[in-house]
Amino acid sequence: MKVYKYRYGSERDLESLKQDYFYAPHPSKLNDPCENLFDIRSIEQALVELTNTSSVSTKELSGSFFALVAQIQEKVGIYSLSKTVLDELLWAYYADSHTGFCIEYELEKLSELNKIACSFDVIYQDFIPEIKFDMLIQSGADNIVETLKLTSGTKSKRWQHEDEIRIIMDNFGKVEYDFRAVKAIYFGLKMPKTRKDLHQDNEVLPDYLSKVCQEQIMEVLKGRNIKYYQMVLKSNSYKFDYTEIEDLFKDSDKYKTVVKFLDKTYIDYNGYGWDIEPSYFDKVAEIISREPYFYELNSIHISKEQSVLKKEPIIFAGFFKDENNFSQIKRYFSLTEIDQIFKQLDI
Repeated sequence: MKVYKYRYGSERDLESLKQDYFYAPHPSKLNDPCENLFDIRSIEQALVELTNTSSVSTKELSGSFFALVAQIQEKVGIYSLSKTVLDELLWAYYADSHTGFCIEYELEKLSELNKIACSFDVIYQDFIPEIKFDMLIQSGADNIVETLKLTSGTKSKRWQHEDEIRIIMDNFGKVEYDFRAVKAIYFGLKMPKTRKDLHQDNEVLPDYLSKVCQEQIMEVLKGRNIKYYQMVLKSNSYKFDYTEIEDLFKDSDKYKTVVKFLDKTYIDYNGYGWDIEPSYFDKVAEIISREPYFYELNSIHISKEQSVLKKEPIIFAGFFKDENNFSQIKRYFSLTEIDQIFKQLDI
């Protein structure tokens, strides 16, 4: 799914693109003072009534609830995205009146390297959300997501034009992402094209105010197979459109193209009922050894669950991205996908 992030167009924005990270701020740092505003009065009342009418202690239940509330209010990080690149107000507010730019991400890829709590569409309504008692007594990951949708994903209808999707992190701060999540950059109508177009006082400004140009963005992102678009105003209209422009660094070497050693003793060649040539497992090994974030293989094997679900053989590859990170990165391949990707490797 395509999602969009409007950017001011500063040196700090450029650095985050260069280093492949986004910043998920604490809700108190967002521009809506009503972030994370929710009503817990019914739960407080229910806990009081339980304490007065039951011999069962509510201390543990109450403690768990208020610990969750504290986590949501004190530690949650929110990365806000939109489903549109054509909203004139978003360009005005978040891209410094069209002197900035907008990033197009692939949502699924954006959350692949680091574990996120959840992602969802924002709910827009006229009243603050109420956390009910039945949500308190339910357990499981699905219930936590539903709670976060209410607490961190509900806003006033006044914000509805933003058409927002949110990524929720357990903690606020920098979040590394797979660089291939960035699919395109859209340049604002008034964004400087070259360094010569920047204001003469630009260099003395702090990094969050110092502006960058289109040329600098293309240079920082060279070799990443990114498309670039220039925003334009439709003739005799208030509406925007965009047109593709040439990458100034299109002939640069590819970014992150090191082939790493892969231990094939971690490959299980058994088809478990599926007729698969062993060479397909070896092809997956070649593909994974060229993964930009590959450090060490955990396993390559037939995915029984995905194969049954999709009614065709699906090969799973799991690997670690660095020595101290034991969170496994997972890839799933059909035989057709393996052939297509392997052909592109031109081995």
